[in-house]
Amino acid sequence: MKKLLFLFVFSTTFMAVAQESVLLRLNYEVGDVLLVEQNVSQNMGAQGGMDMKIRMDMTITDKVDEVFSTESKIKAVNMNMLQGGMVMSFDSSKDAADLDEMGKMMKQQFDPMMLATIFSKMSAEGEVLETKVEPATPAMDQFTKQAKGIKYPKEKVAVGSSWEDATNQQGMEVKTIYTVSKIENGKVYIDVTGTVSGMGEGDVTGDLIVDIEMGIQEMASIEMSLKTNGMEMNIVTKSVTTKI
Repeated sequence: MKKLLFLFVFSTTFMAVAQESVLLRLNYEVGDVLLVEQNVSQNMGAQGGMDMKIRMDMTITDKVDEVFSTESKIKAVNMNMLQGGMVMSFDSSKDAADLDEMGKMMKQQFDPMMLATIFSKMSAEGEVLETKVEPATPAMDQFTKQAKGIKYPKEKVAVGSSWEDATNQQGMEVKTIYTVSKIENGKVYIDVTGTVSGMGEGDVTGDLIVDIEMGIQEMASIEMSLKTNGMEMNIVTKSVTTKI
C-alpha cells in the first residue's frame, strides 16, 4: 500500500512539473534600468573578420496600457577588425591621443552613435512598435534595424512549445523557430533554430534564457552561418541583460 501511495504521489508530482506552463511577457516598471552587454563576432575566413563588444543602458520611461517607452544609449564600444590584411581597432574608453590613425578615423564614426539616444516603444510581448534616433545618424539607424529581440507568443508556453517569427534584414529573410526546452527556477530555456534566404542563404542556431518574473532575455547566444555572393560568413551574437 505504501509503495502504491509513493508511486501515486511521484507520478502526480511529475505530471504537475511536466505540465508547468508560463506566460512570457515583459514586466517592466517605469524607472527600471537595464544593462545590455553584447558581443558580435564575424568570421569571413581568409577575407578577415570582426569582434565587437557593445555596452548599452536602457531606461523604462513610461508605460501606457501594455506599451513601454524606453530610452537607450551606447555607453562603450570595443572593436577589433581584420580586413584586407589590415588590422583595425577602436576602444571608446581611450582618448583620441591614445588611438592610432585608424582608431581616430573609427572614433569619428562611433562618437555620433554614442551621443545619440534611441527612443523606442515596445509591447509587453516584446514587439518593437516604433523606434527613432535623436540626433539622427545613418550608422545608428542601421544599428537599430539590426537590433531585434524575441517576440513572445500570445499563449502560455510549456516544455515542447514552439513558435515562429520572420524578419527581413538587408535583403535576407530570416525565419526563426523558438522551442522551450526547460522551465525551472523561474527561468525559461529556449532553443533557437532557423533559416536564412534571399541575398544570403544559411542556418540559424542558438539558445535563450528568459527570466519569467521580468520577461527579460537574461542570456542569448545566436549563431548564423551564411553564404552570400560566393563568400561564407559565420556571425555569432552573444548578449547578457541585467537589471541595475
